[in-house]
Amino acid sequence: MTENDKPAEAHEQDGTQLARENWERYQYCVSRGHRDYTRLASRLEGFYLGGGEQWSREDLEILHEQGRPAYEFNEVMPAINAAVGYQIHNRMDIAFRPRGGDATKELAEVRTKVAKQIADNCRLHWKETEVFGDGMIQQRGFFDVRMGYDDAVLGELSISVLDPLDVMPDPDAKSYDPKDWADVTVSKWLTLDEIEGQYGKDARLRAEGARALGDEDFGEGDDDGTSRNKFGWQDTGRYDAEYAGGGPRRLRVIDRQKRVLSQMQVAIFPGGDVRQLAGDEKPEVLEQLRANGAFITRRMMKRVRWIVSTCDALLHDTWSPYDRFTVVPFFPYFRRGKTRGMVDNAVGPQEALNKAVSQYVHIINTTANSGWAVEQDSLTNMTTEQLEEFGASTGLVVEYATGKRPPQKIQPNQVPAGVDRIIDRAAGTLKEVTVPDAMRGTQGPETSGIAIQSKQFAAQQGLAVPLDNLARTRAMVADWIDYAITKYYDSERVFRITKTDPLSGKEVEEELTINQWVPESGGYLNDMTSGEYDVVVTEQPMQVTFENGQFQQAMEMRGAGVRVPDSVVIRHSNLTDKHEIIQQMEAASATPPDPLAEAEAVLAQARARLAEAQAERARAEAVNKSIEGMFSSAQTATLVAQNPAIATAADGMWKSAGGIDKDAAPAIPSIDAPAVAPPEQNTNPLTPANPSVGMNAGIEGGQP
Repeated sequence: MTENDKPAEAHEQDGTQLARENWERYQYCVSRGHRDYTRLASRLEGFYLGGGEQWSREDLEILHEQGRPAYEFNEVMPAINAAVGYQIHNRMDIAFRPRGGDATKELAEVRTKVAKQIADNCRLHWKETEVFGDGMIQQRGFFDVRMGYDDAVLGELSISVLDPLDVMPDPDAKSYDPKDWADVTVSKWLTLDEIEGQYGKDARLRAEGARALGDEDFGEGDDDGTSRNKFGWQDTGRYDAEYAGGGPRRLRVIDRQKRVLSQMQVAIFPGGDVRQLAGDEKPEVLEQLRANGAFITRRMMKRVRWIVSTCDALLHDTWSPYDRFTVVPFFPYFRRGKTRGMVDNAVGPQEALNKAVSQYVHIINTTANSGWAVEQDSLTNMTTEQLEEFGASTGLVVEYATGKRPPQKIQPNQVPAGVDRIIDRAAGTLKEVTVPDAMRGTQGPETSGIAIQSKQFAAQQGLAVPLDNLARTRAMVADWIDYAITKYYDSERVFRITKTDPLSGKEVEEELTINQWVPESGGYLNDMTSGEYDVVVTEQPMQVTFENGQFQQAMEMRGAGVRVPDSVVIRHSNLTDKHEIIQQMEAASATPPDPLAEAEAVLAQARARLAEAQAERARAEAVNKSIEGMFSSAQTATLVAQNPAIATAADGMWKSAGGIDKDAAPAIPSIDAPAVAPPEQNTNPLTPANPSVGMNAGIEGGQP
C-alpha cells in the first residue's frame, strides 16, 4: 500500500504523530541550552544598545531605593561599531575557477558575473553586515538561503537574515559546518494567512483545528527563554481574534530540516564525484549529465527531510529540494559547539565601569551636603530641619544667636583613591578585550595619517579570528550560490549588467545570456549546468584607504618619471565628479587641430632638418681640412727626406708660425741619410697633385 492509498484517518494519525515528534525535538533543543542562550543573548544585546539596558531591573530598584544614581558609560557600542565598520568597508568578491568537466575559463568568468548579479539582487552586503553584527553582539548570526518564486517564474536565489534567538542548531553537534549537523530548527510565529501562503490551503485547515499551544503570548515571555525584539513594546499584551476584533491569530510553527539516510537518485562522474538528484530533473538535464560522462544510478545517501508543524498539526512533510540545509551560520569565536561574541568579554569591564562611575558621582554628590554641626537653639532665622533641607543651597544665609557658637560645616570624606583607578582600569580593559584606540583612529592631531593607518592595520590582528570565521561563512554562501546556479539557473536567462569602463570611467550596460540554445553548433551558449568550479572568495579593501593608496602611488610614479595618463590619476582621486572631468578631457582631446599649431609644427621640423644639414656640411669640411693637412705633412716629410739639411730651417719656420710640438723636440727631426733622387713629379698644371690648390705649384711645391 502506497502513501496515497492510505485512508484519510491514517494520514491524519501519521501527521499528528510527526507533529508531536517535531514538537518534542523542539522542546529537547530548548532544554539543552537554547533557553539559556536566549537569556544571555538578550542581556548581551542590552549591553550593546545601552540606554538603561546595561543595568538589571533588580539593581535599578535597589539604587532607586537608596537614592543613588545609575549611570551608563557605554564603551561597548563604539567598539562593536568599529569592528562592524571594518566589515562594511571590506566587501565580499566571489569568483570561480574551472576545476573539471566542461568547465572553461570563459564559462568561469560568466559564472562569476551571474554570482555577482545574484549577490547584488539579494543586497547581500547589507544582510552580511546584519549577520556579522548579530554574531559579534549575540554570539550567533544566520543566513537563510533558498530559491524564491515570488518575483520570477523561473525562480531567483533569495538570501534572508534569521533572528539568532529563533534558530536552534543540533544541540549534540560540535562542528561549525552545517553539513555535520543532524538537524536545524527554526521557531516562527505565523498567521493563518501566512501558513496558507507558504504551505497551502490544507495546512491552514489543519492549523485552524490545532490546539496551538502557547499562541496566546506571541513571543512575550516565550517558553524558550526570552521575548523577541519587535517595534511594539514588550508589554503590549495579547493580540488575537478575541481581543482585536478579528485580528490575525498567530501560531507557533516549528520549521525543522533534518538529515535522513535514504536511497535516492545520484549522478556519478568519471572523476568519482557524486551529485544528488532531486528526482524531478528535466530529461534534457539528465541527458546532458550523461553526455558529460555521468552515470545515473540510485544509492544510499543522506538526504534532507523538511518537516513543518505546530505543536500537534503537521503543515509540511517532504524531501527538501536542496541537498543541504538552507541555514548558513556565522560564529565569531567557535570552540566545538561553544560560541562567543565580542560583547561577552566586555560585560564584566562595562559593569565595573558603570558601578565605579556611579559610585564616584554618588561620593561627589554627598560632599555637596555633608551636614552641619549646630549648637542647640542657636539658629534664629531657620530651624535645623530647614538647614538640613536647604543647607547646600547657593547664597545660604545662616543667622545664629549672640553668644552661641556658629554652625560648622562637617568636612566630607575624601574620594577614595581606588575609585578613579577602577574607572581607568575598567575603561582600559574594555578596549583590550574589544577594539583598541588604534583601530578606531582616535589619535590626536600630532599623529600622521600614515601612522594611524599603520596602527589600524596592526590592531586588525585582534579581529583575525572573527574575520577568518566570516570568510568561512562567506565561502559557504558562495558555495550555495554556485549550487543554485548549476541546479536552478538551467533555463535561458538574460542579465543586464552595469559596469564601469576601465578606460573612460563611464558606466556602460551589457546583456549577458546564459543557457541559450545555438542550433548551428548543436549546444548551449554559456551553459551553467555543466562543469565543476572552485569557488574563490576574496575581500576588497577599505574603499577610502584603497583609493587614496592608488592615487598616492600614481602621483609617486609620475614623480619618478612614469608617464601615468591624467585620466588614470583623476579616476583614482576622491573627486565627486571625476567621471565628468574625464569626459570633458576626452571631449577636449577630440576637438579638431589648430592650423597655426600644425604650421608651427611643420616649421619646427624644417628647422630641425636644416640644423642636421648644416651639421653634416661642417663634418664634411672638417674631414676635407684634415685630409689637406695630412697631404701637406706628407709632402713636407718627402722634402726633408730628399734634403735633410732643411730640417732645421723648417723647424724654425714651424715654430715661428705658431706650431706646437706635441711630440719630443724637434718638431721636424733631422734625417742623416744620403740624398736621393726625387721621384717623378706631376708638373702638369692642368692636373696638379691637389686639385683645389695645386700642391706642386708655387712655393708650396718647392719648385723654383
